[in-house]
Amino acid sequence: MRVRFFRNAITAILLLSGISLFTCPTIAVEPLEKEKEALDAIRKLATNIQFNKDGSVRFVRLSKALVTNETLSHLQKFERIDYLAVICPQVTDDGLEVVQQLSELDTLVLSESGVTDTGLVHIASLEKLERLYLDDVEITDNGLKHLANLGELQVLSLSRTAITGTGIDAISGLTNLETLLLAGTNLTDGNWSGSLPKLAALRILDLSECQLAGKSLESLSSLEKLEHLDLSSATIDDSALDSLTKLSNVKDLLVFKTGLSPSAIQQLRDALPKTRVHAELPPRESSAVPRIVPPAETEKDQLRNSAILPAVETQLADDKWRPDFQRHVIPTLGRLGCNGRSCHGSFQGQGGFRLSVFGYDFKMDHENLFERIDTDEPLESLIVNKPTSADEHEGGLRLVSGSWQQKMLIRWITDGAPSVPDESARFVRLEVSPTEVVFATEAATSQLRAVAVWSDGLREDVTALTRFETKDDAIADVSANGLIRATGVGDTHIIATYDNGIVATPVILPVSDKTGERYPDIPTPTAIDRHVVDKLRKLGVVPSELCSDEVFLRRVGLDLAGTLPTPDEIRQFVADKSDDKRAKKIEELLLRPAYVTWWTARLCDLTGSNAGYLGGTEMAQTTAAQWRSWIERRVQDNVGWDKISSGMILARSRRNGQSYQEFIAEQSQLTRKDDPLDVAAADRSLPHFWFRSNLAQPKEKALALGYTFMGVRLDCAECHKHPFDQWSKQDFASFTEFFTRVKSGVATDAKALFETTRNKLGVPVKLDTAALRRQSYMRVSVEGRSIPWREIYIEPPKNKVHLAKLLGGTEIDLAKYDDPREPLMDWLLNEPNHYLAKSFVNRIWANYFNVGIIDPPDDLNLANPPSNSALLDELVIGFIESGYDMKWLHRTITNSRTYQLSWRPNETNRRDHHNFSHAIVRRLPAEVAVDAILQATSNDTKLATVATDVVNRKIGQHPKSFQTRSIDFSLLIFGKPLRTTNCDCERQNEPTLLQALYVRNDQEMIDTIDRKDGWIHQLTKQKTELENNDVDGLIRQVYLRVLSRHPTPLELANCRTHLTETATSHADDPAEGMRDLLWALLNTQEFITNH
Repeated sequence: MRVRFFRNAITAILLLSGISLFTCPTIAVEPLEKEKEALDAIRKLATNIQFNKDGSVRFVRLSKALVTNETLSHLQKFERIDYLAVICPQVTDDGLEVVQQLSELDTLVLSESGVTDTGLVHIASLEKLERLYLDDVEITDNGLKHLANLGELQVLSLSRTAITGTGIDAISGLTNLETLLLAGTNLTDGNWSGSLPKLAALRILDLSECQLAGKSLESLSSLEKLEHLDLSSATIDDSALDSLTKLSNVKDLLVFKTGLSPSAIQQLRDALPKTRVHAELPPRESSAVPRIVPPAETEKDQLRNSAILPAVETQLADDKWRPDFQRHVIPTLGRLGCNGRSCHGSFQGQGGFRLSVFGYDFKMDHENLFERIDTDEPLESLIVNKPTSADEHEGGLRLVSGSWQQKMLIRWITDGAPSVPDESARFVRLEVSPTEVVFATEAATSQLRAVAVWSDGLREDVTALTRFETKDDAIADVSANGLIRATGVGDTHIIATYDNGIVATPVILPVSDKTGERYPDIPTPTAIDRHVVDKLRKLGVVPSELCSDEVFLRRVGLDLAGTLPTPDEIRQFVADKSDDKRAKKIEELLLRPAYVTWWTARLCDLTGSNAGYLGGTEMAQTTAAQWRSWIERRVQDNVGWDKISSGMILARSRRNGQSYQEFIAEQSQLTRKDDPLDVAAADRSLPHFWFRSNLAQPKEKALALGYTFMGVRLDCAECHKHPFDQWSKQDFASFTEFFTRVKSGVATDAKALFETTRNKLGVPVKLDTAALRRQSYMRVSVEGRSIPWREIYIEPPKNKVHLAKLLGGTEIDLAKYDDPREPLMDWLLNEPNHYLAKSFVNRIWANYFNVGIIDPPDDLNLANPPSNSALLDELVIGFIESGYDMKWLHRTITNSRTYQLSWRPNETNRRDHHNFSHAIVRRLPAEVAVDAILQATSNDTKLATVATDVVNRKIGQHPKSFQTRSIDFSLLIFGKPLRTTNCDCERQNEPTLLQALYVRNDQEMIDTIDRKDGWIHQLTKQKTELENNDVDGLIRQVYLRVLSRHPTPLELANCRTHLTETATSHADDPAEGMRDLLWALLNTQEFITNH
């Protein structure tokens, strides 16, 4: 009954498919023999040790509480060490005596150590020292004299020490000093050192948090190489303006949290046009954001009631009538197929002649057409003659000689072939009538009429200029002139396209005579049910019966919480006779930890959380974990989807007025091991979405936002007019402008401190690989100490005017906004198409019904209409009115009768796959499937905790990179997405051969059944009880465990027979029969699907 087949077959298939399962080994350097003893003595005490290629120690970082003065004595054995960090308050001057023997040191970090003025004498002889960090130590002006001879010193950090301006005199001879950090020292105007300007090589000077009024700063104007000056939190005010305006050499001037007024800061910027002055943004009222709203009713009525011009063919009879390039010429060429992708609309064109694909670049089209017309001899124009010849024209016969199309083109050319005037009327919309077609019989026909509406009030019959296409020719086809013919029962849409207008017309041919008054009385307890049944009534489709309690419990548990019900839970639910038990169960599931875990994973899928794309942060795994925590808290607290979306879309790393120093300090407080700050706190946003390396360019950001938060695929519009929506290439280009100022990396005001912090940690000279940097950053940040975090920041506008355009809206000057994403977010919350709400509602619906109301659920476009518009509108408006409440949406859907229908079809709904007349049998998602296998096979003790314990559940596992090995082998087999693409289709829910092989034969599956905390092992241990147990009871229990129902009488009899036979043939293993039965049920379609 079972075949033991190892994973070799599956592995072979994966390898043939190009999927890697292996990692490259790392090669360790063998330490020098003479250093081994010393190395062994400090290895467990050191935070980081690195080696030269010959095996000698070159890098040591000590920061643990167990480090002592004696620990440092071993360092004298490391003759080639060039980097030493001792960040230990307990290490005193005596312990640091060994430092003077480390003559190769070029970097020394003694920040937070116990060094005093006395201990600095040990540093005085380090002739090769280039970088010295003495932050947060008890040194004074007196100790700085020991640094006077460090002629190679380039970086000196004395932040938060007791030194004053007097101490600077002692180091004024350090002619190579480029970076001097004096933040939080006792430097004041009163003890200001005239020696600072003598440090001619100085590039970076940090005077933040110093008690400076600003009058002394004028002397810094002589430092010609000074590029970065930080005065944040200094006591300067507007009286320092005159002094500051003389610092014209400085490239970056930081004045965060000073006494400078907004007007003084603006004066400073005006006086120093080549200097970037960085300060917090002044408080101001939010700018008004233009909203896209429907035209006023009077305007709509005016456009609707104006007379309709007849078709072009009729208007041609009037000699005074003149064709319009946009309204008539381009639509005619589109209707003839000239600007299609396989003809002149291709990027290469055809025969040296190119048109914009689908005809929306009127300027280019006119220029290219003009080369093929002859205004003096219109009849000789190539555009008029060549398409009439099937022989000479590679595209075949396109234009019939003497047709109205040819006559229209000739008249346009005769009139001088005018282009689109600058002040021409704007296309408003396309109206198609009738708005719905319901046929009574097959082969019946109905004629569509298309009317173009323009902003000047003109309305014109454009049926002959409109392109018509059917979504399903097995139900209805349509002629070039818009004549629909019923070809089969069911429902579909006819798509009409003119200019950038696209209209979908529903077409129905009932599948039975059960329509209208003949339709049976179907209960419709919820709004969902009413809208679904209204559509089914037109179709003559009768919905299936309600599913059983067992089926409902299994279905809703798997959908809401990714979890099978336990046998006890099933028995209790079935025994409950209350009318509202299903609604109560839904509420119970919404409160379970598994609901939070499962929907956190789904939202992380949607937003693309994958550590593999967060490498730019150099803390990829930490950043990905923060992403998950942030989402998880909001799912747990049921924060609205609008708040979650805005918390990601508008996120940047620093709060207004926060300096980079404050930012990196706070970030490391989030990652420290002991009592970290709450990264998921309600007032924190999540900038990580914009850190993704696959969103480096503005166009990639635009595409990702469209996919994630709008359910719109904008890829086509990147190159040409979108074939299925109204967006043009120019629309997409204008939309990307919202993201051109959204940057990831290092902001200009942070570059100096970023560089200094990297050097302090030995990056990039010492730790010269990404792996070494990540290792060091992880260890340092866990201590709660600062590392050079990268950030998401907003670049200031480069020009006085920065125009962008909302999709379907008007232009906005982004130069007026501190964050260009603000008007975009406001638009998402207010635009009439409700993309933010609609895309989310549609995706959640697809999760429950295997098909979206719009399908695919991530492709909302005009040519992909909803199968039930009224239903989608009802849910979208309800979702918005609920405050984008995710639980409201889950509750509303699962409480509907439509959700609770049986999967068993009847004669009328057997072919229905998108009108929700019955449940669709769907394969379990990868994580849920593997968890279900583990749950069904676990022992009773573990089974009892399934509702509350989500630790190590597969529904909570997230990919650690974009490589296949970043998730479990079993999850890979069942199609868990790696979150690498902007497509819901990345999650593979279709059954495959690999899945069948895995469940039937893989050794991992066999081991799962026989594991020590499994049910079979439990039965084996209870051998006596097993032999005396009720066989029928065990059979019922395995059915409840795996299929969440009791066996039928026939199934019970068959199983009883098999167990009896197995007990005879495997007398030494009384659990063998139950093992067979468990394995067999796990291999049924009923188990691996939700139904």
